[in-house]
Amino acid sequence: MEIHCKSKDKPFIILGCIIVVLLFLVAWSSKPEIFGEQLDINNACVCLELDDNRQPLHISNNIPYGSRQICLWFNYKSSRDGTHVDVTWYYGKDVVLDESMKLMDKEGTKAFYLLREEGTALPAGKYKVVLSTNNKIITEIPFAILKRK
Repeated sequence: MEIHCKSKDKPFIILGCIIVVLLFLVAWSSKPEIFGEQLDINNACVCLELDDNRQPLHISNNIPYGSRQICLWFNYKSSRDGTHVDVTWYYGKDVVLDESMKLMDKEGTKAFYLLREEGTALPAGKYKVVLSTNNKIITEIPFAILKRK
């Protein structure tokens, strides 16, 4: 049995191929992690401040009462430039700060801060900071600000 392709069917075949390619490109642009994009977070920690070389100082999951800021510090590697990372800070179960940043390089170091604009101390209690990309949690760091003695 032979299958013959009529010349008037060729435009439909070409159009079908173009549609398949366009669907692939739309899927890749909206969900690039399906096709291999990864964001690796390493050495994530909370600390009180950074030194002159942007390295964390006073790393702890138990922060002393009276602290005015908390720093999230981490190294990252990504499979492509322009990957977004979302940083969500929680006080108990409430979101107190939600940030999103486009990572311009495939690897590097980033720091994010939780602080009050008026400069007062952060309230005592349980916190956590969550790093995610494309609604996928990469890492979660619980910490607490200790109560006043």
